Amino acid sequence: MDGLEYNIGRFTLQPSRQLLDAGVPVPLGRKALELLSVLAKAEGALVTKDELMAAVWPKTVVEDNALQVHIVALRKALGQDAPLLSTVHGLGYRLTPSPRPQPGDAAATPLVRAALSAAPSRWKPILSAILPFVALATASIWQAKGRLPWAPPPREARVAVLPFDAPGAAGAARGLAGGLPGAIVSELSDNQVPVVSAADSQALRGPGGGQTIDRLGVGLLLGGEVRDDGDAIVVRVHLDDTREHQVIWSDEFRGGADAPEALQADVAAHAADAAHWAKVGRSGKVKLDAASLAAFIAGRESTTGIRKFDQTAALADYQKVVAAAPDFSWGHSAVAVADAFIQAGPESQADVQREAKRALALDPHNGEAYVALELALPRRALQQREALLIKGAAADPSFEPAALMEGRLRSIVGRGHDALAWLQRAHDLDPLHNNATSSLALALAAEGEPAEAQAVVKQMQAQWPEQYGTKDARFWTSVIDGDTPAALAQLTDPATRPQGMDQNALAAWRATLLSKASSSRAARAKAAQAVTAAAAAGSLDAGEAATLLTMLGDLDGAFSQASHYRLGDPYTPPYLFLPPTRAMRADPRFMLLAARLGLVDYWRATGAWPDFCEEPGLPYDCRREAAKAAAA
Repeated sequence: MDGLEYNIGRFTLQPSRQLLDAGVPVPLGRKALELLSVLAKAEGALVTKDELMAAVWPKTVVEDNALQVHIVALRKALGQDAPLLSTVHGLGYRLTPSPRPQPGDAAATPLVRAALSAAPSRWKPILSAILPFVALATASIWQAKGRLPWAPPPREARVAVLPFDAPGAAGAARGLAGGLPGAIVSELSDNQVPVVSAADSQALRGPGGGQTIDRLGVGLLLGGEVRDDGDAIVVRVHLDDTREHQVIWSDEFRGGADAPEALQADVAAHAADAAHWAKVGRSGKVKLDAASLAAFIAGRESTTGIRKFDQTAALADYQKVVAAAPDFSWGHSAVAVADAFIQAGPESQADVQREAKRALALDPHNGEAYVALELALPRRALQQREALLIKGAAADPSFEPAALMEGRLRSIVGRGHDALAWLQRAHDLDPLHNNATSSLALALAAEGEPAEAQAVVKQMQAQWPEQYGTKDARFWTSVIDGDTPAALAQLTDPATRPQGMDQNALAAWRATLLSKASSSRAARAKAAQAVTAAAAAGSLDAGEAATLLTMLGDLDGAFSQASHYRLGDPYTPPYLFLPPTRAMRADPRFMLLAARLGLVDYWRATGAWPDFCEEPGLPYDCRREAAKAAAA
């Protein structure tokens, strides 16, 4: 390589001599120039921090930040070409130059010399004229190789979890840094994300880290930093693409220094969730590039509510994915699901069906496409919805949302026993989907399994303490279990109360729970007024208002509110079939309500009757009352 110059964007590097900008020397310190030369000679390969330190500061003890100081200086000198000098977080650096011959000496390259020596003498003048252009073309191909069809494709999402840095940290923070890699690896393994061993991950930071990445087939690196911040611990995490050297996901977490275990669980769950979706984006026929993978992960976090439940933001991210990778089936199915949540009406249904069918054409085993088709159907079309969800679960048995949505559908038709099995299956497929875990906790409580429900809630509080699904599950399991003090305590704290509960709703719930505990008729009447007022103001939906009024013993008021109830958002609790509304189900008027909602048609057509019809002491025959309600 000696004697070669290197193109670095608009610059020319003469290794260990000088960096030129249009022939003009760029002022660089000796160590910075040597550092740049070592990186250039690696010809695009990763150079670890240890290798750089050994090459530039041999047998010399220097400050830990010396390398970073010179990297910053180099990037400043390179200006708009600074992105060519990329950081592989936790490992080292990579430079993407292209070697070229000295100006005017193209014919002296090995390729040209070999061609000239082998050619008959009569062809040498012609070859001397054309081979410099061949050499230039070869150099151009070298520069563009990352964009050519034979460029290495994105690797599958095999993950290496690097040790977390903890500069200046001590005590709990340093202990957290030591425990995080193991916690993350455990979460990844539970979610069937391929992960390299701890020993191999540790080796990535030593000499030859780049070769180790290639040997192990590592596509993603997950690492970060832990630091003390007074009474808090701050953790920064990033997930990096090893081929394109880009950060595809990052986040920052903060927790009390007195509770590092909870912070560790929170970080591990979020990091593993991002890696799970990275696996999806890198496991099929079409493997997303780094930018598309970052958009896909961001969209999933918006869809599931990990950051913020925002289908509009999710749709924008998924559209970026589809634009960059039009044959990525999951991109089209994700667009379809987001569209189904955002829009309403025939036009939306057509858009959803088009995207979902495109997804299935690309991959017949895409379970999410069936979920999108189900979401586009009218809510009363219960049989058709269930048929699509069953198809989705059969097409891709490992796709958790199909099992989740089927479990929720069976909950809203009163088949809680069957629903629990589907929701448990969904949780087993993806323990990191907090909304699925929330539905499981609610189902366990409703089916008379309070200890199991509380164990699930405890897991959610450790992994996703701030997410709305955790707060909702904690609150509703307390209500169902009859733990009024716990429910009231959660309402008192703004940080723990269920999301979307305004002052009217809060007043209605507090009045209901307090009056229920006191058994005062006057208090119950006053609470019923608060519930009715909150419902009229739009602070409580009809199903929630009917539940509260049933808890207060006001069945007439409950049925009045239920007359406005619709089978809508799949994320809302199955109000009509929870233990607090048992008195409604014991009233013959319930079958008229069920008929209006399309439930009776579903029960009679499928022969799958709701669980409460088999409960002892029910004062009417379900099938007889259902027939009368259907004929009314």
